[in-house]
Amino acid sequence: MKVNSKNINFRARSKTDFETHLKPYPAVKSLPKWFLDAKPYLFDPKSTAPNDGKVHVRDRFTNATFKKCTPLLDGMSSGYIIPLWTDVEIDSTGDVPGVFWKTLRNVFEIHGDGTNDIVAPDGYHTQVFKYLNCWIPQTPKGYSCIITSPFGHNDLVIKAIPAVIDTDRSTLEVLFPVWIKNNFSGIVEKGTPIAQIIPFKRTDWNSTFDYYEDGEYENIIQEKNFNSTIVGHYIKNHWSKKSYK
Repeated sequence: MKVNSKNINFRARSKTDFETHLKPYPAVKSLPKWFLDAKPYLFDPKSTAPNDGKVHVRDRFTNATFKKCTPLLDGMSSGYIIPLWTDVEIDSTGDVPGVFWKTLRNVFEIHGDGTNDIVAPDGYHTQVFKYLNCWIPQTPKGYSCIITSPFGHNDLVIKAIPAVIDTDRSTLEVLFPVWIKNNFSGIVEKGTPIAQIIPFKRTDWNSTFDYYEDGEYENIIQEKNFNSTIVGHYIKNHWSKKSYK
């Protein structure tokens, strides 16, 4: 463990759960397929640049794609993924989705009656379910966890509702509230990402407002010579490495 690193402990509700449930893992190991399949540099037929899959700059613009966007990658690779620990079948032929499984331990339960729940995002049923997660995240004093639907996994059938939990103080199990996609009937496979957990240090914040004088920001750009790096200026000059193991 690095000198300045922190430890998040995922404690199972029981030895049986510890031995049978899939363990959380670093989110970097679950990057979405659309990102992994994307090309870092694209060919523009209107450009004079060669079509060789390498970086080129023409008319002061590069052919880099979103795959070279470090902040995007940071979001998707931060924290840990809680995976679905067993296959489930979803049946959306009724008024409320049905969720079914073969394991003796329950996997989901209905949360509320669907009439006073949080407004669901477009494409998801209003009825909220709870994923009966066995892993209790425990963090050092002063650290909480953001819990959200995994960043970048935009086509998930089961979508976690965002929340923040003070995981340094709470010892209760975290049963993630989730929405289920409308009109989906089929199997959601074991290992599917259910939630992303990102630990962060709590602190108090105040907000202030300010501005650059006219022309001042343009001068800063010139002084820093941002455009002297064809691609990767942010990662080379401003980015800080994050590590989740």
